[in-house]
Amino acid sequence: MAINLVSELCPERGTVADFGAGPGLFLHALGETRPDVTLIGHDMFMAPAFPEIKYAESLKSVAANSVDVLTAFEVCEHLFDHELDALLDDASRILKPNGAFVISVPIMYGLAIGPKVSNWMIRSRSLQSEYSPAEFFKAMVGIRVSRPENPRTTHKGFDFRELRDVVSKRFRIDATQLSPLPIAPWWMSSQFFMTCRPKGKN
Repeated sequence: MAINLVSELCPERGTVADFGAGPGLFLHALGETRPDVTLIGHDMFMAPAFPEIKYAESLKSVAANSVDVLTAFEVCEHLFDHELDALLDDASRILKPNGAFVISVPIMYGLAIGPKVSNWMIRSRSLQSEYSPAEFFKAMVGIRVSRPENPRTTHKGFDFRELRDVVSKRFRIDATQLSPLPIAPWWMSSQFFMTCRPKGKN
C-alpha cells in the first residue's frame, strides 16, 4: 500500500526521501517499481544496506525545495516532541511547493489495542503488560492514556489524533487512509496514513 501510494504521488524522475528509513527496505522496493526515482534515506540508528539509496546524515543536509515526496512510516510515534518539531521544520523546508509528506503511525486505541498488547506479551514471553487493566479498557474505548517519558521502544499511549492535530497546524492534510479496513471507523483499524502538503509554498 505504501509503495503504491508514494509511487502515485511522485512525478516522473522525482525524488523521494524516507525519514527513519532503517536499512532502506521500503526505498529499495520502491526503486524496483520506479527506477526513475532518486532515493534518499535517513536513519539515526541503522546503516544503509542498498547501494542505490543515497543516505543523508540528517534532513538538514537535504537541499531546500528538492523533494517531491517525504515519508515517515511508523516512526513519529517514537519521536520526542522536539524531534517531531524538527522533522516538521525540515519537511517544510525540503519539500517542493506541491510536494507530499506521507506519514503512517499505529492506532493504539479502539479494537486494535487487544491484539497489539497480546502480541507484545507473546513476543516478550511475559504475562505482564505496559497497560494496567484500567488503561487497557480506556484505550479500547478511545480514552487517552498517559505515555511513558521515553517513546523510543514503546507505542503505549500514542494517539494518532494528537499527531494529526499537530501536523495540521503546519501542513494541509489532503487525504487520510486507514488500514486494514479503509471504509470502517478508525477504531476498527490498526494503522493511520495521512498525506500532507506544505502550506503557503505555492
